[in-house]
Amino acid sequence: MNKIIDLKDIEYSDEINKKLVFDNEQSSLTLLAFRAGAKRSLHCDEKDEVAQIIEGLADITVGDVVYRLKPGEMIIMPARTIHGLKAVEDTKMLLLRPKHIHE
Repeated sequence: MNKIIDLKDIEYSDEINKKLVFDNEQSSLTLLAFRAGAKRSLHCDEKDEVAQIIEGLADITVGDVVYRLKPGEMIIMPARTIHGLKAVEDTKMLLLRPKHIHE
């Protein structure tokens, strides 16, 4: 089923808001909205993930380095590498990840 997807069609809330864009046997794409100051704590996954900023500004930690991403920028978070996020401003982003258990 094809449809046009508005990547900004997600509301900010007190919690990190998540909206599944698609999910199949290979991968998933999730739209997320973070209020300024919201964090996704440092964690590690078994497979690569890709984050792309749609709106706002976010500090994304990958390993020992903090990267400040703005709209239109993306970053690859390699498998088995500590990573996390802090929203500097209200931020919307896409998260692409292969099928795996995300803890």
